[in-house]
Amino acid sequence: MRMKWQAVVALAAAAVVVTGCTVTVGGSASPVPGQGPVTKVVDACSLLTPEQVDALGYQGAGRSVPSDKSRNQAAMCLWNSKDDAEMSSVLNVGMAVDISIDEYLAGAVPKSSPERIGGFSWTQYASILAGDCSLYTVLGEKSFAYVSVSGTDLAKSCALAKPAIPQVASHLPGGQDAPSITPSTSAKPEPGGPLLSVDPCTLMKPEQLAQLKNISPSGEKTVSTVVPNSSYCLWDDTDGDDGQKAFEVWVGPSTPVAEWPGTQDVQPTETVDVGGKKWGVFPNMGGLRATCGATLPITDTSSVQVVSGFIGDDTKTCDVVKQGLPLVTANLPG
Repeated sequence: MRMKWQAVVALAAAAVVVTGCTVTVGGSASPVPGQGPVTKVVDACSLLTPEQVDALGYQGAGRSVPSDKSRNQAAMCLWNSKDDAEMSSVLNVGMAVDISIDEYLAGAVPKSSPERIGGFSWTQYASILAGDCSLYTVLGEKSFAYVSVSGTDLAKSCALAKPAIPQVASHLPGGQDAPSITPSTSAKPEPGGPLLSVDPCTLMKPEQLAQLKNISPSGEKTVSTVVPNSSYCLWDDTDGDDGQKAFEVWVGPSTPVAEWPGTQDVQPTETVDVGGKKWGVFPNMGGLRATCGATLPITDTSSVQVVSGFIGDDTKTCDVVKQGLPLVTANLPG
């Protein structure tokens, strides 16, 4: 039951699986002789310049999705956050020219009072995604625009959406000039300190692994593609399809202890003291039942974590993790 730890939280916004071709911005719609009215085309990606996108902390040209009145869908453009962002998120900017906001929101509840930004009145409305912060402004009877950020934390999503609104507003008809914006920079420290050259597979010795029930003595090192500069060693479970999950030790030379996925803004339910070193324990880490993690700060900007779990008996979820903490601690540098 290998089930390598993917509590590197699958972003809720990634559920927005949309594709589309970039469409051009049309002028005023005018009829074509012998045909019906021409539908005005909107390119939502034109509501932010590449420089604005970069300064807001997002990357790429954006994924343009055309409007579809039959599906009550406004034209939209989506950008992914930069790889070094503090919180992975998706910026979604949209505009409709043939759908009323009441049709589009279909009874969604306002979550804020109207706020004047960039020459327009913006109101936050509820979303089906818990970490989604969406603000809308009415442009006309059948026209509106919105700015939305989808992440793992609603408050942080709103903090990212607010600076984007005046930038978008500057490209809307009648909008005010965009204020200057300081380009985003990496929130992650440079890797360094005592963990810089540590191989995570050296933090458990074969004779120590023999003390852990149903864990293989052979580990495999992998460099993480999700947590910058980190790596982990995975020792597979040996009980086949029974409950034990693989045992992992992660090394983060530039990951502060509170920034491992699944621990952000979450307090450990228990502290385990091993020779003065205090490990924070997180049952159901990252909201994943049957997954347990424990984290330990090494410096202010580096830390280690241990992850395992058990399926079928919640009382055993953290058993192997806790058994492994004194063994890992004994092999830490310094």
